[in-house]
Amino acid sequence: MIRCLLVGLIFFISINTVSAQPATNVVVSIRPIHSIVSALMEGVSEPRLLLDSNDSAHTFHLKPSQLKLLSNADLLITIGDSFESGLSKVIRNIDQNYRLNLSEIKELQIYDFRDHNEIEHDEHDEHDKDLHLWLDVGNVQIIAEKIKQRLIEINPSNKEKYNTNYLELKSKLNQLEEKIQFQLEPIKSTPFAIYADILQYFEKNFDLNKPVIIAPYHGARLSINRVIKAKNKMKNQKTRCLIYGSENTSKQINVLTEGLDIKAHSVDILGVKLEPGSEQYFDLMKEISNQLASCLE
Repeated sequence: MIRCLLVGLIFFISINTVSAQPATNVVVSIRPIHSIVSALMEGVSEPRLLLDSNDSAHTFHLKPSQLKLLSNADLLITIGDSFESGLSKVIRNIDQNYRLNLSEIKELQIYDFRDHNEIEHDEHDEHDKDLHLWLDVGNVQIIAEKIKQRLIEINPSNKEKYNTNYLELKSKLNQLEEKIQFQLEPIKSTPFAIYADILQYFEKNFDLNKPVIIAPYHGARLSINRVIKAKNKMKNQKTRCLIYGSENTSKQINVLTEGLDIKAHSVDILGVKLEPGSEQYFDLMKEISNQLASCLE
C-alpha cells in the first residue's frame, strides 16, 4: 500500500514538474517566418508575432508592448538588420545568444538586388542584398531546419515533437513547391514586368522569365525618363502583365500602363491580410502564384 502511494506521489510530482516548466517564448519579426515557426512549435507553444500590423519592417517603430515582448524572449528570429531596419537600434542591444538572424545562415541562397547600375547613387542607401529570401521554398526548408535546431537547444524536453513537426512541415513544403511548379509551368516563359524588384526569389525558384524591373527597390523615385524607358521595354517585349506591391498607388500604375495592352495585378509578399499561423506561409505562396497565373494567362 505504502509502495503504491509512493509510486503515485512520484508520478504526480513528475507530471506537475513537466506542466510547470515555463513556456518557450519565441518572438518572430514577420508573418511568413512566424508561420514556419508556428508549424514547428505546434503542440508545444505559440510564437509571438512582432510586426503584426501593416507597418513596413523598414520604417517600423516599436510600441511599449512590443518592447516587453522582446525583453521576455528566449529567442528572437529576424531576417537581418538591413531588412528590419526600423528595429535595428533595438535589435542590436539584444544578446546574440537570444537571436537567430536568418540572413546569416550560410546554406541559404541569397541574391543581390538587380539593375543597381541603373540607380543614381544618392537614391539608394540600403544594403545591396535582396533579403526577400522566404519566397524561395528551398530557402524555407533550410530555415525550418535551423529554427528546429535552435528550438531543441532552448527546449530539449520537446525534441521529439519538434522533429516530428519538422518532418511534417518539410513534406508540406515539398508538396507546395510541386503544386506551384505545375500551376506556373504553362506561363513561365511569358514576359512580365514588376514595379519593384520584390519577387526575385520566387521567379528563380519557379524558373520564370526575368521581368522588366521598373524600380529596383521600395520607394525609388520614378523619373519621367525611367517611366519612358520602362514603357518602351514593356511594349517591345510584348509584356502582358505588370505586378506591383500593396504600397503602390493606382496613379503610379496607371502612368505605367496607359496606352499599353497590359494587365496589372497586386501581390503582397508578406501576406499581412492573411491570418497568422502555421498555414499563413502556404496561403501566401499560393496567393502569389494565383496572382501571377491570372495576370500572365
